[in-house]
Amino acid sequence: MPDDLAKQLRRISLFAQLSRHDLKAVAKLVKRERYPAGSVICQQGQLGLTAYFVESGELRVLHIDPQGIEREVARLGPGAYFGETSLLLGEPRDATVEVVQDATLLYLNKEEFDQLLEERPSVLQTLQMRPDVAEKRRAKRFKWQDPDEVVIVRLHKHKAVLIRHLAFPAFVLLVDLVGCGYWYWQSRTTTSLIAGALLALIPLVFALYLIVDHYNDDYVVTNKRVVHEERIPFVRESRTEAPLRTVQDIQQSQEGLWAQLFGFGDLIIETAGERGHVVFREVPNPGETRDAIFEQIRRVLAGARAEERAAIRDALRRQFGIRAPEEQAAASEGAPAKRRFKLTVPAWLLVPLRILRYFLPPLRHEQGDTITWRKHWVALIKPIWLPTVLILVATLIAGGLLYSKRGTDSVPILIGYGVAVVFLFPWWLWKFDDWQNDIYQVTATRIIDVERLPFYLREERREASLGMIQNISLEIPGFLGKLLNYGSVTIETAGAGAFTFAYVKDPHGVQSEIFRRVEAFQQHQRQQEAERRRAELLDWFTVYDQIRNRTAPATPPPSLHQQEI
Repeated sequence: MPDDLAKQLRRISLFAQLSRHDLKAVAKLVKRERYPAGSVICQQGQLGLTAYFVESGELRVLHIDPQGIEREVARLGPGAYFGETSLLLGEPRDATVEVVQDATLLYLNKEEFDQLLEERPSVLQTLQMRPDVAEKRRAKRFKWQDPDEVVIVRLHKHKAVLIRHLAFPAFVLLVDLVGCGYWYWQSRTTTSLIAGALLALIPLVFALYLIVDHYNDDYVVTNKRVVHEERIPFVRESRTEAPLRTVQDIQQSQEGLWAQLFGFGDLIIETAGERGHVVFREVPNPGETRDAIFEQIRRVLAGARAEERAAIRDALRRQFGIRAPEEQAAASEGAPAKRRFKLTVPAWLLVPLRILRYFLPPLRHEQGDTITWRKHWVALIKPIWLPTVLILVATLIAGGLLYSKRGTDSVPILIGYGVAVVFLFPWWLWKFDDWQNDIYQVTATRIIDVERLPFYLREERREASLGMIQNISLEIPGFLGKLLNYGSVTIETAGAGAFTFAYVKDPHGVQSEIFRRVEAFQQHQRQQEAERRRAELLDWFTVYDQIRNRTAPATPPPSLHQQEI
Protein backbone atom coordinates (compact mmCIF):
# COMPACT_ATOMS: atom_id res chain seq x y z
CA MET A 1 0.00 0.00 0.00
CA PRO A 2 2.75 2.55 0.78
CA ASP A 3 4.16 1.97 -2.72
CA ASP A 4 0.76 2.72 -4.29
CA LEU A 5 0.39 5.83 -2.17
CA ALA A 6 3.91 6.93 -3.05
CA LYS A 7 3.04 6.73 -6.76
CA GLN A 8 -0.04 8.87 -6.20
CA LEU A 9 1.93 11.39 -4.14
CA ARG A 10 4.54 11.61 -6.90
CA ARG A 11 1.87 13.10 -9.18
CA ILE A 12 1.30 15.96 -6.72
CA SER A 13 3.52 18.96 -7.42
CA LEU A 14 4.36 19.47 -3.72
CA PHE A 15 6.10 16.07 -3.51
CA ALA A 16 7.24 15.70 -7.13
CA GLN A 17 10.96 16.19 -6.38
CA LEU A 18 11.22 13.97 -3.30
CA SER A 19 13.57 11.01 -3.39
CA ARG A 20 12.07 7.51 -3.41
CA HIS A 21 12.95 6.89 0.25
CA ASP A 22 11.58 10.27 1.39
CA LEU A 23 8.40 9.73 -0.60
CA LYS A 24 7.84 6.35 1.06
CA ALA A 25 8.36 7.98 4.46
CA VAL A 26 5.64 10.53 3.64
CA ALA A 27 3.35 7.81 2.26
CA LYS A 28 3.47 5.96 5.59
CA LEU A 29 1.78 8.97 7.22
CA VAL A 30 -1.03 9.22 4.66
CA LYS A 31 -4.46 7.85 5.59
CA ARG A 32 -7.50 7.12 3.44
CA GLU A 33 -11.14 8.02 4.20
CA ARG A 34 -14.45 7.82 2.32
CA TYR A 35 -16.94 10.70 2.49
CA PRO A 36 -20.57 10.60 1.29
CA ALA A 37 -22.09 13.37 -0.81
CA GLY A 38 -22.98 16.41 1.30
CA SER A 39 -20.09 16.00 3.75
CA VAL A 40 -18.18 19.11 4.71
CA ILE A 41 -14.45 18.36 4.63
CA CYS A 42 -13.28 21.67 6.04
CA GLN A 43 -14.92 24.94 7.00
CA GLN A 44 -13.78 28.43 6.07
CA GLY A 45 -12.25 30.24 9.06
CA GLN A 46 -11.43 27.10 11.01
CA LEU A 47 -7.85 26.30 11.93
CA GLY A 48 -6.38 24.02 9.26
CA LEU A 49 -4.05 21.19 10.25
CA THR A 50 -4.55 18.73 7.38
CA ALA A 51 -3.88 18.48 3.65
CA TYR A 52 -6.25 16.43 1.45
CA PHE A 53 -5.68 14.63 -1.85
CA VAL A 54 -8.66 13.60 -3.99
CA GLU A 55 -8.45 9.95 -5.03
CA SER A 56 -11.99 9.68 -6.42
CA GLY A 57 -15.25 11.63 -6.44
CA GLU A 58 -15.97 15.32 -6.84
CA LEU A 59 -15.80 18.24 -4.42
CA ARG A 60 -16.70 21.90 -4.64
CA VAL A 61 -14.91 24.85 -3.05
CA LEU A 62 -17.10 27.60 -1.57
CA HIS A 63 -15.96 31.01 -0.36
CA ILE A 64 -17.97 33.47 1.72
CA ASP A 65 -16.88 37.11 1.40
CA PRO A 66 -17.03 39.67 4.25
CA GLN A 67 -20.54 40.67 3.08
CA GLY A 68 -21.77 37.10 3.59
CA ILE A 69 -22.17 36.25 -0.11
CA GLU A 70 -21.26 32.63 -0.84
CA ARG A 71 -19.74 31.72 -4.21
CA GLU A 72 -18.47 28.50 -5.69
CA VAL A 73 -14.89 29.16 -6.75
CA ALA A 74 -13.69 25.74 -7.93
CA ARG A 75 -14.46 22.05 -8.49
CA LEU A 76 -11.98 19.38 -7.46
CA GLY A 77 -11.70 15.94 -9.01
CA PRO A 78 -9.28 12.98 -8.87
CA GLY A 79 -5.65 14.13 -8.69
CA ALA A 80 -6.43 17.50 -7.07
CA TYR A 81 -5.23 18.43 -3.62
CA PHE A 82 -5.90 21.26 -1.15
CA GLY A 83 -4.65 22.39 2.27
CA GLU A 84 -0.99 23.11 1.48
CA THR A 85 -0.95 26.22 3.67
CA SER A 86 -2.70 24.30 6.46
CA LEU A 87 -0.14 21.49 6.28
CA LEU A 88 2.92 23.71 6.14
CA LEU A 89 1.80 26.81 8.07
CA GLY A 90 -1.27 25.90 10.12
CA GLU A 91 -3.23 28.86 8.72
CA PRO A 92 -7.02 29.05 9.04
CA ARG A 93 -8.95 27.74 6.02
CA ASP A 94 -9.86 30.39 3.48
CA ALA A 95 -12.66 28.32 1.88
CA THR A 96 -15.19 25.60 2.63
CA VAL A 97 -14.90 22.28 0.79
CA GLU A 98 -17.98 20.07 0.36
CA VAL A 99 -18.41 16.67 -1.24
CA VAL A 100 -20.64 16.72 -4.35
CA GLN A 101 -20.22 13.06 -5.33
CA ASP A 102 -19.13 10.31 -2.93
CA ALA A 103 -15.39 10.74 -2.58
CA THR A 104 -12.32 8.92 -1.32
CA LEU A 105 -9.68 11.26 0.08
CA LEU A 106 -6.12 10.78 1.22
CA TYR A 107 -5.11 13.07 4.07
CA LEU A 108 -1.91 14.05 5.83
CA ASN A 109 -1.80 15.50 9.35
CA LYS A 110 0.40 18.53 10.10
CA GLU A 111 1.67 17.31 13.49
CA GLU A 112 2.93 14.01 12.07
CA PHE A 113 4.35 15.74 8.98
CA ASP A 114 6.22 18.31 11.11
CA GLN A 115 7.80 15.49 13.08
CA LEU A 116 8.91 13.87 9.83
CA LEU A 117 10.46 17.17 8.67
CA GLU A 118 12.50 17.30 11.87
CA GLU A 119 13.69 13.73 11.41
CA ARG A 120 14.33 14.08 7.66
CA PRO A 121 15.52 17.62 6.73
CA SER A 122 15.95 16.42 3.13
CA VAL A 123 12.15 16.29 2.77
CA LEU A 124 11.81 19.99 3.60
CA GLN A 125 14.64 20.93 1.24
CA THR A 126 13.03 19.22 -1.77
CA LEU A 127 9.36 20.15 -1.22
CA GLN A 128 8.02 22.19 -4.15
CA MET A 129 6.16 24.79 -2.08
CA ARG A 130 4.32 27.73 -3.55
CA PRO A 131 6.51 30.87 -3.38
CA ASP A 132 4.21 32.62 -0.89
CA VAL A 133 4.14 29.56 1.38
CA ALA A 134 7.92 29.18 1.24
CA GLU A 135 8.37 32.87 2.14
CA LYS A 136 6.07 32.55 5.15
CA ARG A 137 7.92 29.44 6.37
CA ARG A 138 11.22 31.30 6.16
CA ALA A 139 9.83 34.24 8.15
CA LYS A 140 11.26 34.67 11.64
CA ARG A 141 9.00 33.58 14.47
CA PHE A 142 8.67 36.07 17.32
CA LYS A 143 8.35 35.19 20.99
CA TRP A 144 4.99 36.91 21.18
CA GLN A 145 3.43 34.89 18.33
CA ASP A 146 0.58 32.51 19.13
CA PRO A 147 0.99 28.90 17.91
CA ASP A 148 -1.63 29.43 15.17
CA GLU A 149 -0.34 32.89 14.23
CA VAL A 150 1.49 33.33 10.92
CA VAL A 151 3.66 36.26 9.83
CA ILE A 152 2.32 37.65 6.54
CA VAL A 153 4.61 40.67 6.15
CA ARG A 154 7.77 41.62 7.98
CA LEU A 155 9.47 44.91 7.09
CA HIS A 156 12.29 47.21 8.11
CA LYS A 157 12.62 50.83 7.08
CA HIS A 158 13.71 51.29 3.45
CA LYS A 159 17.45 50.99 2.82
CA ALA A 160 17.41 54.47 1.29
CA VAL A 161 16.54 55.78 4.77
CA LEU A 162 19.63 54.03 6.17
CA ILE A 163 21.79 55.56 3.44
CA ARG A 164 20.40 59.00 4.28
CA HIS A 165 21.21 58.48 7.96
CA LEU A 166 24.73 57.26 7.16
CA ALA A 167 25.51 60.37 5.10
CA PHE A 168 26.58 62.43 8.12
CA PRO A 169 29.03 59.90 9.69
CA ALA A 170 30.37 59.20 6.18
CA PHE A 171 31.01 62.93 5.69
CA VAL A 172 32.74 63.18 9.11
CA LEU A 173 34.87 60.15 8.26
CA LEU A 174 35.84 61.68 4.92
CA VAL A 175 36.84 64.98 6.57
CA ASP A 176 38.84 63.04 9.16
CA LEU A 177 40.70 61.04 6.54
CA VAL A 178 41.47 64.09 4.42
CA GLY A 179 42.60 66.17 7.41
CA CYS A 180 44.76 63.46 8.94
CA GLY A 181 46.15 62.57 5.52
CA TYR A 182 47.21 66.16 5.00
CA TRP A 183 48.71 66.22 8.51
CA TYR A 184 50.73 63.08 7.82
CA TRP A 185 51.85 64.45 4.43
CA GLN A 186 53.13 67.57 6.16
CA SER A 187 54.70 65.98 9.28
CA ARG A 188 55.47 62.35 8.35
CA THR A 189 54.90 61.39 12.01
CA THR A 190 53.32 58.31 13.57
CA THR A 191 51.27 60.59 15.83
CA SER A 192 49.24 61.82 12.87
CA LEU A 193 48.36 58.23 11.86
CA ILE A 194 47.33 57.25 15.41
CA ALA A 195 45.25 60.40 15.81
CA GLY A 196 43.59 59.80 12.44
CA ALA A 197 42.73 56.20 13.36
CA LEU A 198 41.30 57.22 16.74
CA LEU A 199 39.25 60.03 15.24
CA ALA A 200 37.96 57.68 12.53
CA LEU A 201 36.57 55.34 15.21
CA ILE A 202 33.97 57.92 16.25
CA PRO A 203 32.05 58.09 12.94
CA LEU A 204 32.57 54.35 12.37
CA VAL A 205 31.06 53.43 15.75
CA PHE A 206 28.21 55.88 15.16
CA ALA A 207 27.58 54.37 11.72
CA LEU A 208 27.53 50.87 13.24
CA TYR A 209 25.00 52.06 15.83
CA LEU A 210 22.77 53.48 13.06
CA ILE A 211 22.91 50.20 11.12
CA VAL A 212 21.99 48.12 14.18
CA ASP A 213 19.23 50.57 15.07
CA HIS A 214 17.85 50.40 11.51
CA TYR A 215 17.48 46.62 11.54
CA ASN A 216 16.20 46.55 15.12
CA ASP A 217 12.88 48.10 14.07
CA ASP A 218 10.33 45.52 12.89
CA TYR A 219 7.00 46.23 11.24
CA VAL A 220 4.97 43.02 11.23
CA VAL A 221 1.60 41.98 9.84
CA THR A 222 0.24 38.61 10.97
CA ASN A 223 -3.08 36.90 10.39
CA LYS A 224 -4.22 38.31 13.76
CA ARG A 225 -2.63 41.73 14.32
CA VAL A 226 -0.31 44.52 13.21
CA VAL A 227 2.81 45.11 15.29
CA HIS A 228 5.53 47.77 15.49
CA GLU A 229 8.50 46.53 17.51
CA GLU A 230 11.23 49.08 18.18
CA ARG A 231 14.55 48.45 19.90
CA ILE A 232 17.05 51.25 20.52
CA PRO A 233 20.36 49.60 21.47
CA PHE A 234 21.17 50.00 25.19
CA VAL A 235 18.34 52.54 25.62
CA ARG A 236 14.86 51.00 25.46
CA GLU A 237 12.58 48.52 23.78
CA SER A 238 8.92 49.00 22.90
CA ARG A 239 6.17 47.18 21.04
CA THR A 240 2.85 48.59 19.83
CA GLU A 241 0.19 46.33 18.38
CA ALA A 242 -3.47 46.27 17.43
CA PRO A 243 -5.73 43.31 16.58
CA LEU A 244 -6.91 43.30 12.98
CA ARG A 245 -10.54 43.50 14.11
CA THR A 246 -9.91 46.92 15.70
CA VAL A 247 -8.36 48.51 12.57
CA GLN A 248 -10.70 51.18 11.22
CA ASP A 249 -8.66 52.77 8.45
CA ILE A 250 -5.12 52.98 7.06
CA GLN A 251 -3.66 56.29 5.90
CA GLN A 252 -0.73 56.26 3.47
CA SER A 253 1.67 59.15 2.95
CA GLN A 254 4.86 59.71 0.95
CA GLU A 255 6.48 63.03 1.76
CA GLY A 256 9.47 64.48 0.02
CA LEU A 257 11.40 63.82 -3.17
CA TRP A 258 13.52 61.11 -1.51
CA ALA A 259 10.40 59.08 -0.62
CA GLN A 260 8.89 59.51 -4.08
CA LEU A 261 12.15 58.60 -5.79
CA PHE A 262 12.78 55.39 -3.84
CA GLY A 263 9.16 54.38 -3.24
CA PHE A 264 8.86 54.37 0.54
CA GLY A 265 6.38 56.01 2.86
CA ASP A 266 4.40 55.90 6.10
CA LEU A 267 1.33 53.84 6.99
CA ILE A 268 -0.83 55.16 9.84
CA ILE A 269 -3.05 52.30 11.02
CA GLU A 270 -5.98 53.88 12.82
CA THR A 271 -7.97 52.24 15.62
CA ALA A 272 -10.54 53.52 18.08
CA GLY A 273 -7.90 53.91 20.80
CA GLU A 274 -7.76 57.33 22.37
CA ARG A 275 -3.94 57.65 22.23
CA GLY A 276 -1.98 57.10 19.09
CA HIS A 277 -2.11 54.50 16.36
CA VAL A 278 0.22 51.84 15.04
CA VAL A 279 2.56 53.60 12.61
CA PHE A 280 4.76 51.93 10.00
CA ARG A 281 7.36 54.62 9.19
CA GLU A 282 9.31 54.84 5.94
CA VAL A 283 8.57 51.28 4.85
CA PRO A 284 9.17 50.11 1.26
CA ASN A 285 6.14 49.74 -1.03
CA PRO A 286 3.61 51.09 1.49
CA GLY A 287 0.73 50.49 -0.94
CA GLU A 288 1.44 46.76 -1.08
CA THR A 289 1.66 46.53 2.72
CA ARG A 290 -1.61 48.45 3.03
CA ASP A 291 -3.28 46.02 0.64
CA ALA A 292 -1.86 43.06 2.58
CA ILE A 293 -3.34 44.38 5.85
CA PHE A 294 -6.75 44.93 4.26
CA GLU A 295 -6.58 41.45 2.74
CA GLN A 296 -5.98 39.92 6.18
CA ILE A 297 -8.85 41.98 7.62
CA ARG A 298 -11.11 40.68 4.84
CA ARG A 299 -10.02 37.11 5.58
CA VAL A 300 -10.77 37.54 9.29
CA LEU A 301 -14.21 38.98 8.58
CA ALA A 302 -14.97 36.39 5.89
CA GLY A 303 -13.91 33.57 8.21
CA ALA A 304 -16.19 34.90 10.93
CA ARG A 305 -19.13 35.04 8.50
CA ALA A 306 -18.42 31.49 7.34
CA GLU A 307 -18.28 30.18 10.92
CA GLU A 308 -21.57 31.93 11.67
CA ARG A 309 -23.17 30.40 8.58
CA ALA A 310 -21.98 26.93 9.60
CA ALA A 311 -23.29 27.42 13.14
CA ILE A 312 -26.71 28.41 11.77
CA ARG A 313 -26.74 25.31 9.57
CA ASP A 314 -25.90 23.08 12.53
CA ALA A 315 -28.54 24.73 14.71
CA LEU A 316 -31.23 24.25 12.05
CA ARG A 317 -30.27 20.60 11.67
CA ARG A 318 -30.58 20.04 15.40
CA GLN A 319 -33.86 21.92 15.55
CA PHE A 320 -35.50 19.89 12.80
CA GLY A 321 -33.77 16.59 13.52
CA ILE A 322 -31.78 16.48 10.28
CA ARG A 323 -28.61 14.40 10.54
CA ALA A 324 -25.53 15.78 8.81
CA PRO A 325 -23.90 13.35 6.36
CA GLU A 326 -20.54 13.60 8.03
CA GLU A 327 -21.80 13.06 11.56
CA GLN A 328 -20.54 9.96 13.24
CA ALA A 329 -21.34 8.48 16.60
CA ALA A 330 -20.75 9.71 19.56
CA ALA A 331 -19.16 11.54 22.28
CA SER A 332 -17.02 9.81 24.87
CA GLU A 333 -17.81 10.25 28.48
CA GLY A 334 -15.57 12.43 30.56
CA ALA A 335 -13.37 10.82 33.15
CA PRO A 336 -14.69 11.01 36.68
CA ALA A 337 -13.20 13.78 38.71
CA LYS A 338 -10.43 12.71 41.02
CA ARG A 339 -10.82 13.36 44.67
CA ARG A 340 -8.16 15.67 45.99
CA PHE A 341 -6.65 15.36 49.41
CA LYS A 342 -6.73 18.68 51.22
CA LEU A 343 -4.15 19.28 53.90
CA THR A 344 -5.38 21.29 56.85
CA VAL A 345 -2.83 23.35 58.76
CA PRO A 346 -3.38 25.06 62.12
CA ALA A 347 -3.89 28.82 61.71
CA TRP A 348 -1.01 29.68 64.06
CA LEU A 349 1.44 27.85 61.78
CA LEU A 350 0.39 30.05 58.85
CA VAL A 351 1.32 33.30 60.60
CA PRO A 352 5.07 33.13 59.75
CA LEU A 353 4.22 32.22 56.17
CA ARG A 354 1.86 35.18 55.87
CA ILE A 355 4.50 37.54 57.26
CA LEU A 356 7.04 36.16 54.80
CA ARG A 357 4.55 36.49 51.93
CA TYR A 358 3.84 40.09 52.95
CA PHE A 359 7.51 41.10 52.80
CA LEU A 360 8.29 38.89 49.77
CA PRO A 361 5.13 39.11 47.65
CA PRO A 362 5.09 37.36 44.25
CA LEU A 363 5.36 39.76 41.31
CA ARG A 364 2.92 37.56 39.35
CA HIS A 365 0.14 35.60 40.99
CA GLU A 366 -2.54 33.52 39.26
CA GLN A 367 -5.73 32.50 41.02
CA GLY A 368 -8.55 31.00 38.98
CA ASP A 369 -8.95 33.10 35.84
CA THR A 370 -7.42 36.21 37.47
CA ILE A 371 -3.76 37.13 37.04
CA THR A 372 -2.31 39.77 39.37
CA TRP A 373 0.93 41.65 38.73
CA ARG A 374 2.87 43.90 41.12
CA LYS A 375 5.53 46.41 40.26
CA HIS A 376 9.07 45.10 39.93
CA TRP A 377 11.44 45.35 42.89
CA VAL A 378 13.27 48.09 41.00
CA ALA A 379 10.26 50.36 41.59
CA LEU A 380 10.72 49.87 45.35
CA ILE A 381 14.32 51.14 45.43
CA LYS A 382 13.60 54.83 44.90
CA PRO A 383 10.96 55.30 47.64
CA ILE A 384 12.63 53.04 50.19
CA TRP A 385 16.35 53.76 49.88
CA LEU A 386 16.47 56.75 52.26
CA PRO A 387 14.69 55.18 55.28
CA THR A 388 16.63 51.95 54.68
CA VAL A 389 19.96 53.81 54.70
CA LEU A 390 19.00 55.78 57.83
CA ILE A 391 17.98 52.58 59.67
CA LEU A 392 21.28 50.95 58.69
CA VAL A 393 23.25 54.03 59.78
CA ALA A 394 21.40 54.17 63.11
CA THR A 395 22.02 50.45 63.63
CA LEU A 396 25.75 50.79 62.83
CA ILE A 397 26.13 53.81 65.13
CA ALA A 398 24.29 52.08 67.97
CA GLY A 399 26.31 48.90 67.47
CA GLY A 400 29.56 50.84 67.39
CA LEU A 401 28.73 52.75 70.55
CA LEU A 402 27.70 49.57 72.37
CA TYR A 403 30.93 47.89 71.35
CA SER A 404 33.16 50.83 72.30
CA LYS A 405 31.49 51.36 75.68
CA ARG A 406 31.36 47.81 76.92
CA GLY A 407 30.86 47.55 80.66
CA THR A 408 29.17 50.96 80.93
CA ASP A 409 25.51 51.78 81.07
CA SER A 410 24.08 51.01 77.61
CA VAL A 411 20.49 52.01 78.36
CA PRO A 412 20.74 55.57 76.87
CA ILE A 413 22.17 54.13 73.67
CA LEU A 414 19.38 51.57 73.39
CA ILE A 415 16.76 54.23 74.16
CA GLY A 416 18.18 56.51 71.49
CA TYR A 417 18.30 53.65 68.99
CA GLY A 418 14.72 52.68 69.90
CA VAL A 419 13.50 56.24 69.34
CA ALA A 420 15.21 56.33 65.94
CA VAL A 421 13.65 53.00 64.95
CA VAL A 422 10.21 54.13 66.16
CA PHE A 423 10.35 57.00 63.68
CA LEU A 424 12.24 55.33 60.82
CA PHE A 425 10.60 51.90 60.65
CA PRO A 426 7.01 53.22 60.20
CA TRP A 427 8.37 55.46 57.43
CA TRP A 428 10.01 52.43 55.80
CA LEU A 429 6.87 50.31 56.28
CA TRP A 430 4.67 53.08 54.77
CA LYS A 431 6.79 53.19 51.63
CA PHE A 432 6.93 49.39 51.37
CA ASP A 433 3.17 48.98 51.84
CA ASP A 434 2.54 51.73 49.29
CA TRP A 435 4.61 49.78 46.74
CA GLN A 436 3.00 46.45 47.55
CA ASN A 437 -0.60 47.72 47.41
CA ASP A 438 -0.46 48.87 43.78
CA ILE A 439 -1.60 45.92 41.66
CA TYR A 440 -2.64 45.26 38.07
CA GLN A 441 -5.09 42.51 37.19
CA VAL A 442 -6.59 40.85 34.16
CA THR A 443 -9.61 38.57 34.43
CA ALA A 444 -11.62 36.70 31.81
CA THR A 445 -13.62 39.88 31.12
CA ARG A 446 -11.80 42.95 32.49
CA ILE A 447 -8.51 44.73 33.16
CA ILE A 448 -8.13 46.35 36.57
CA ASP A 449 -5.69 48.96 37.91
CA VAL A 450 -5.78 49.29 41.72
CA GLU A 451 -3.86 51.97 43.63
CA ARG A 452 -4.17 51.93 47.41
CA LEU A 453 -2.68 54.16 50.05
CA PRO A 454 -0.79 52.22 52.73
CA PHE A 455 -2.90 50.25 55.20
CA TYR A 456 -5.98 50.65 52.97
CA LEU A 457 -6.54 54.31 53.94
CA ARG A 458 -7.84 55.00 50.43
CA GLU A 459 -8.29 52.99 47.25
CA GLU A 460 -8.58 54.08 43.63
CA ARG A 461 -9.78 51.43 41.23
CA ARG A 462 -10.07 51.67 37.45
CA GLU A 463 -11.61 48.95 35.32
CA ALA A 464 -12.38 48.41 31.66
CA SER A 465 -13.93 45.60 29.70
CA LEU A 466 -11.56 43.57 27.54
CA GLY A 467 -13.88 44.34 24.64
CA MET A 468 -12.92 48.04 24.85
CA ILE A 469 -9.19 47.40 24.35
CA GLN A 470 -7.84 48.76 21.06
CA ASN A 471 -4.03 48.82 21.28
CA ILE A 472 -1.46 47.21 23.56
CA SER A 473 2.08 48.61 23.63
CA LEU A 474 5.12 48.07 25.80
CA GLU A 475 8.30 49.93 26.63
CA ILE A 476 11.48 48.57 28.22
CA PRO A 477 13.57 51.42 29.72
CA GLY A 478 17.15 50.92 28.66
CA PHE A 479 19.80 48.35 29.35
CA LEU A 480 18.84 47.86 33.01
CA GLY A 481 15.23 47.17 32.06
CA LYS A 482 16.34 44.58 29.53
CA LEU A 483 18.80 43.02 31.97
CA LEU A 484 16.28 42.75 34.83
CA ASN A 485 13.34 42.09 32.48
CA TYR A 486 10.95 44.85 33.53
CA GLY A 487 9.04 47.57 31.70
CA SER A 488 5.68 49.25 31.20
CA VAL A 489 2.67 47.97 29.26
CA THR A 490 0.13 50.53 28.03
CA ILE A 491 -3.39 49.37 27.19
CA GLU A 492 -5.47 51.84 25.19
CA THR A 493 -9.23 51.53 25.38
CA ALA A 494 -12.03 53.04 23.34
CA GLY A 495 -13.82 54.77 26.21
CA ALA A 496 -12.00 54.37 29.53
CA GLY A 497 -8.71 56.02 28.60
CA ALA A 498 -5.29 54.41 28.77
CA PHE A 499 -4.16 51.94 31.44
CA THR A 500 -0.44 51.76 32.19
CA PHE A 501 0.93 48.70 33.95
CA ALA A 502 4.18 50.30 35.10
CA TYR A 503 7.36 48.48 36.13
CA VAL A 504 5.89 45.00 35.60
CA LYS A 505 8.15 41.99 35.37
CA ASP A 506 8.31 40.30 31.94
CA PRO A 507 6.41 43.00 29.99
CA HIS A 508 6.44 40.79 26.86
CA GLY A 509 4.61 38.08 28.78
CA VAL A 510 2.14 40.61 30.24
CA GLN A 511 1.38 42.01 26.80
CA SER A 512 0.95 38.56 25.27
CA GLU A 513 -1.31 37.41 28.13
CA ILE A 514 -3.59 40.45 27.77
CA PHE A 515 -3.72 39.98 24.00
CA ARG A 516 -4.72 36.32 24.44
CA ARG A 517 -7.40 37.31 26.97
CA VAL A 518 -8.76 39.94 24.56
CA GLU A 519 -8.90 37.40 21.72
CA ALA A 520 -10.69 34.85 23.92
CA PHE A 521 -13.13 37.46 25.25
CA GLN A 522 -14.00 38.74 21.79
CA GLN A 523 -14.46 35.20 20.53
CA HIS A 524 -16.77 34.46 23.46
CA GLN A 525 -18.74 37.65 22.83
CA ARG A 526 -19.14 36.80 19.15
CA GLN A 527 -20.31 33.30 20.03
CA GLN A 528 -22.86 34.62 22.52
CA GLU A 529 -24.19 37.16 20.04
CA ALA A 530 -24.32 34.53 17.32
CA GLU A 531 -26.18 32.12 19.61
CA ARG A 532 -28.70 34.84 20.44
CA ARG A 533 -29.29 35.56 16.76
CA ARG A 534 -29.57 31.86 15.98
CA ALA A 535 -32.10 31.39 18.78
CA GLU A 536 -34.22 34.16 17.30
CA LEU A 537 -33.85 32.67 13.85
CA LEU A 538 -34.88 29.23 15.11
CA ASP A 539 -37.97 30.73 16.71
CA TRP A 540 -38.92 32.18 13.34
CA PHE A 541 -38.38 28.87 11.58
CA THR A 542 -40.30 26.97 14.28
CA VAL A 543 -43.31 29.26 13.98
CA TYR A 544 -43.08 29.06 10.19
CA ASP A 545 -43.01 25.25 10.36
CA GLN A 546 -46.01 25.23 12.68
CA ILE A 547 -48.01 27.49 10.37
CA ARG A 548 -47.09 25.43 7.31
CA ASN A 549 -48.03 22.12 8.94
CA ARG A 550 -51.21 23.32 10.61
CA THR A 551 -54.30 21.36 9.52
CA ALA A 552 -56.81 23.16 7.29
CA PRO A 553 -59.62 24.91 9.18
CA ALA A 554 -63.02 23.19 9.36
CA THR A 555 -65.50 23.88 6.53
CA PRO A 556 -67.79 26.76 7.56
CA PRO A 557 -71.55 26.02 7.86
CA PRO A 558 -73.64 26.87 4.81
CA SER A 559 -75.18 30.30 4.68
CA LEU A 560 -78.90 30.90 5.11
CA HIS A 561 -79.23 31.50 1.38
CA GLN A 562 -77.63 28.14 0.62
CA GLN A 563 -79.95 26.39 3.10
CA GLU A 564 -82.98 27.82 1.37
CA ILE A 565 -81.76 26.54 -1.94
